[in-house]
Amino acid sequence: MMQELIDTLNDKQASLVILHEGKIHSFGGHGVRHLYNLMNEKPELFLEAKLAVKAVGRSAAKMMVEGGITEVWAEYISQQAYDLLHDAGVVVKYDHKVDHATFLDIWRKLGEEAA
Repeated sequence: MMQELIDTLNDKQASLVILHEGKIHSFGGHGVRHLYNLMNEKPELFLEAKLAVKAVGRSAAKMMVEGGITEVWAEYISQQAYDLLHDAGVVVKYDHKVDHATFLDIWRKLGEEAA
C-alpha cells in the first residue's frame, strides 16, 4: 500500500499523500503548511494514517507523531526527524537521510521557507 502512496506522490507531483481509513488524499504545494493546516482543521486525518512526503524535518515529524500516524515514507528526511519518528514507534522508510544543514538546503529548494 505504501508503494501506491509513493506512486501518487510522484505521479501527481504532490508534496504530501495521506492514506486514512482506506482513502488516499494528496496535496501539492508546501508540505509543512499542509501538515500544519490539517492538524488544526482535520486532525482525525492523521490518526493511524500512512503518509508519503517529499521531505520531513523535525517540525513536520513532531506534527506527525502528535497526529498519531503509524508509517511514513519520505524522499528526504533529516536525521532529527528520523530519530523523533523512530523513537515514537512510527515505521519510517526513506530514500535519503541527511544531516540538518543538508536538509535545510533541500527544503529551500522544494520551496519551503524557514520560519
